[in-house]
Parts: sequence; C-alpha cells; structure tokens
Amino acid sequence: MTLDKVRMEIDEIDLQIKELFQKRIEVSEKVAEIKFKTGDGILKPDREDMVIQKLTDGMHEELRLEYASFLKKVMEVSRTHQYRKMLSLGHSFQLQFDEKEKKIDHICYQGLPCSYSEITANRMFPDKNNYPVDTFEEVFQEISRGSAEIGIVPLENTTAGGVYEVYDLLLKYNLYINYSYIIKIEHCLTGIENAVMGEIKEIYSHPQAIAQCNEFIKEKDFTAIECSNTAVAAKYIGEQKDPSKGAVCSREAAERYGLKVLLEGINHNKENATKFIAISDQLFVKPNHNRIAIVFACPHRSGSLASVLGIFGDYGVNLTEIHSRPDGKNPWEYLFYVDFTGNLKDVQIKALFYQLTEELPYVKILGSYEGINI
Repeated sequence: MTLDKVRMEIDEIDLQIKELFQKRIEVSEKVAEIKFKTGDGILKPDREDMVIQKLTDGMHEELRLEYASFLKKVMEVSRTHQYRKMLSLGHSFQLQFDEKEKKIDHICYQGLPCSYSEITANRMFPDKNNYPVDTFEEVFQEISRGSAEIGIVPLENTTAGGVYEVYDLLLKYNLYINYSYIIKIEHCLTGIENAVMGEIKEIYSHPQAIAQCNEFIKEKDFTAIECSNTAVAAKYIGEQKDPSKGAVCSREAAERYGLKVLLEGINHNKENATKFIAISDQLFVKPNHNRIAIVFACPHRSGSLASVLGIFGDYGVNLTEIHSRPDGKNPWEYLFYVDFTGNLKDVQIKALFYQLTEELPYVKILGSYEGINI
C-alpha cells in the first residue's frame, strides 16, 4: 500500500469524525438550552471522568491515554461552545468595568528623581505632577489612599525576569493595570569625579540592575551591594565621596547626583528592556486596549493547568506572558498570572471569562491596557 492510499484512508476517517463532531455540537447546544432553563452548571467533572473511564476501559494502556486526551479536548471544545450558546440565550453573566477614566493629576513612583521609574513616568504622563516614595508597596498604598491617581512600577525585564513583588502587590491591594510602557535600559558604571575603573571595588544598585549586569560584575570581580533603586544608589555614591565605590544607574541619574560615567552599556543583554505598568484603583476599558491581565488558581485535578491554557486557545486569544507565584496560603499551591490579547468589550472575551469563572476556583482581572513597544 502506498503512502497516498494510506492518506486517502485517513482523509475518509477525518470526514467521518467531522460529521460526528458537528452532530455532537448540535446535541451539546440542546444541553445548553436545557441548562439555561434549569440554571444548571455546564462543567460536570465527575460525569466527564466517568464517561472517559467507560470509553477507555479495556484499551491498551498507550492508546487509552491518547484516547482519553482526545476525549478531554472534545469535551473542552464542546463546553466552550455551550458557554457561547448560554450567552446568546441571554445568560446574565457580565464583566464589570468603567469606560471612562478618572482625571489624572498626580503620579507616584518608587525611587528618586532620575530613576528609570521617574524617566518612565515623565514619558508616559509628561504634563502631570509626579513624586517619589521609598518602596513599591508605598506606591500601592499611595494609590489606595487616594494621594495619587496613578502609580508607576516595573513589572518585567527581558534579562532578569519578573518583578514578583509587584505581582503580589497587585493582588494584595486590589489595584489594576491601566497602561504599559517598555523602555530600553542601558546601565552605566558610575563613580565620583576622581574615580577610575581599576580602583572600583564595590558597586551599588537595585537587585534587578545587578542581575542585568551580572556578567560584567563577575568579570571585574566587583562586590555587588543591593539598594532599593538605581537612583538611590547613585545618590549614595555621590554622598560617600569614596573612589572605590561605584553605582550602576542611568546616565540621567549620574548627571543628577554629580557622578562620572566610567563605562556605558554594561548590561550583557544589549536588548535589555523593562516593562513598566501604570496602576490605579479603577478598571477601565478603552477601544484601543489589546491586552488583558488576570490571575487565576487551578482546580486540584491532573492536567488542570494544561486544560485551562487550552481554553484560551479555543477562544483564539494569544498568551503573551505567564508567571506562577505561591498562593501564600497553602504549601505548594500556586496562582498563575497571565497576560493575553483581547479587549474586555469583545463578546468572545466575555464568553471566555464566563467559562473561566465557572470552571476555576479563583479568577480575577488585574488590568486592561494597550500593549505598545517603545
């Protein structure tokens, strides 16, 4: 038998599967209509497990696992179709958000003037009043108490990864991401006016900046000492007047705090960039928003994370970021932070959230914004 003949046989089988799939979807719509009237939930995990067990009983182990995977996906797609059907029938599920943004007067950021956070704040909101605080948590506290309308914090770096404290604070303070801005980061080694490269022994900077320049630091055998912010480090070195101490910071910070730039571009990743976000106490949606941020917990079932991620694909959305964090309550249990493409006003996104809220033990929207690379 030739390969072409075998492929023809597979094509015939696929056509039969297509016809049976369409029949199954038609029946699943009838199920949705009944459940809409009775108020019953769509997901029935115990029944799905029972059906899979029954249909795979007696199969060879390898085929059993493969067929079980096939059945789970068919059931998942069928459920997705039912959620859409329920909404078309008039289900009451709604997403809650504002369509008009509050007036912005005050911007808060962590660090000191000429930190990367302040540089970003000025670029994102050039005509607003901004002021610094000492820690990321204080940024969130300022927004929560109404002292500022917007807070600027870093969320992720292309070299050092996520700023996980910020992820945790988003959940703790119930605030929302409204904007994002990606800024290219080029770190400088700086020192006081009479400092020279060969005499530097210690360098000071934020942990993320140290990680982004780790190869250079190791090569020069510097001792790295952490500070709360790159601009804080620059100010400290300017005050110490010690030629053996240097700071990793921006050129702007060096100029602001009277330091000399000894070497530019010391970060080993020359495409080094940080994603900053603007947070507020308001979840609002604009037509140009094309990113949604959420956090969710998975059910305690085998393969649950893979199944949840598959749901996003069933709705045609693209995951742009995913991070896991301990849930802070139970050992070895995690929350998953996900960014994906879409707009909360879209009917498909509404159906997606309807399904997620019905099937997951916890899901929360963290923000809606326009994803732009600068």
